[in-house]
Order: sequence, then C-alpha cells, then structure tokens
Amino acid sequence: LDAKLTFANQTCKQSDYVSKKLPYSLEDGDYSSWDELVGTLYSPEERQKIEWAIGSVIAGDSASISKFFVLYGDPGSGKGTILDILCKLFDGYYAIIEASSLGSKTSQFGTAAFKDNPLVAIEYDSDLSRIDNNTRLNSITAHETIPVRELYKAAYNVKINAMLFLASNYAVQITDAKSES
Repeated sequence: LDAKLTFANQTCKQSDYVSKKLPYSLEDGDYSSWDELVGTLYSPEERQKIEWAIGSVIAGDSASISKFFVLYGDPGSGKGTILDILCKLFDGYYAIIEASSLGSKTSQFGTAAFKDNPLVAIEYDSDLSRIDNNTRLNSITAHETIPVRELYKAAYNVKINAMLFLASNYAVQITDAKSES
C-alpha cells in the first residue's frame, strides 16, 4: 500500500494500492526560490547530492538504493530548513524517527516509527556520534524486512522502503566492532 508517491493529478485504479495522494501535481514550475535558498546554503556538489536524493524518492528508486543522508553542520546552517521542505514535499509519505534508537542495543521500540512503512524517514536533531550497534540501521538502509515492535503490540515484520534523511550537529561515528573505522 502506498509503495510509491501518487500526485494530485494522477488517476488511480484499485490495483495501484493507493490510499493517499500528495496535495500537488508533478509538473513544470518556477523553482527560483529553491535555487536561491539551496544555492546560498550549500556548495554545488552538496546541492547535487540533496537533489539526487530527492529525485530518487520521486522516481521511486529510493527503495532500492542502500544509502542514508546526513545533513551535517553547525546549528543554523540550514539543515532543518531542508528537512522542513522534505516534509512538505513528501506530505503523508514521511515519518519522524529517532535514529539513535536504531543504533542502540537497548532500544526495543526504535523501529515503531516504520509501522506505516513511510517512503521517507526524517530526524531533525540526530546524534550519531556514538552508534554502538549498526545492525538495525544497516538493515533499514538496505531496505530489508525488519521486526517492528510497538508498545503493547506483538512484533511483526515490515520490508522497509524508507530513505533516511538526518540532520546532525555532530559527526557520524559508528563504533560497532563490525564497522570499519
């Protein structure tokens, strides 16, 4: 259900398994504000990475791309602004997550945010400076089937389709013994 984006102007049939649509149509338009904003905040190389990631979700390719994106920088450098835009761009198709719980051996319910199988997973203030177990994070990034545990519910399996977008003021540091330094 809802395994790909559906735009306002698309006609759907029952076999498409669509329960929601984005509030806008996919069509040509003026993007000068985007150019000004992203051109001010990011270098051309970083901008290209952000636009590639967004394009992969729109094209439906993100579910087969084993990557996640971390917007890293000082407070006030525009990370949250980009994530706000992603929330508006993918309205109804995203979930807010807590990435540090995905990398913690002790967090039982870290996968609960994936219960509705979002196409985009976002964390505004991520601290991946100390990941002690990257197994779940790797499985989610690889779009594997993982157990989802919600409070007061039995665990069930979900194949993850989400592309992760995280913002952090701290450098990513994976400390799992299986990870390379």
